[in-house]
Amino acid sequence: MSKVSHEGPAVEAIKQKLILAESSDVSEFECMGRLFNIHKNVFPPTFFQSTGIFTKNIPYIQNTSFLELGCGAGVTAVTAALEGCYPVVASDISGEAVENTLFNVMRHNVNNFVSVRHGDLFDTLEEGESFDVIFWNSNFLFVPENYSFQEQIYHVFYDPGYITHKRFFQEARKYINPQGKILIGFSSQGNEAAFSELLMEHDYNYFVLYEERGKCESSQIYKIFQLVSLI
Repeated sequence: MSKVSHEGPAVEAIKQKLILAESSDVSEFECMGRLFNIHKNVFPPTFFQSTGIFTKNIPYIQNTSFLELGCGAGVTAVTAALEGCYPVVASDISGEAVENTLFNVMRHNVNNFVSVRHGDLFDTLEEGESFDVIFWNSNFLFVPENYSFQEQIYHVFYDPGYITHKRFFQEARKYINPQGKILIGFSSQGNEAAFSELLMEHDYNYFVLYEERGKCESSQIYKIFQLVSLI
């Protein structure tokens, strides 16, 4: 069974950044002129660019409902609330991420606008809940389905066999409002061919809503995909 330490340069780069994040005294992240606390053992946007790029380029529309899956420190969900989205729901499978999001919700005084929940993908939603925007900064790096991780935090980056993506495509349609937008944060490091094939199996197409090359990462392009239902 494959081990994360046996993989290539992308894994090694992630490993080194996580080591730096763990030893760093930096506990705040700036996005759109706002500061957010970043707790230990939570995805660190201070060392990975995706959160900042995606958060700045999601189209927020006032008085529209917003769901963020895999919220991490809550940067995107809190920003959505501050930009006028309501109601906002933020969920994460990590209890530490949920606590971090709650901290930032209180820091920015949006506790009356953001509901923070602990669970996997759509499991935290109640019957009848639906949203104008669903956003997921996906764990877009593809590895075989039998992949084994040394540490749980690697699940933030990797989706073995794209099983989580498959489940997202199976369930998202139930929770999106008519004319709503399903947005996925992705990267050129992901397997876009496998992503596209899975989408077609679930009667979706997609287009690139926004893309940006990361700083000091000449080979990596961050992309926001918008899904288009074919049924």
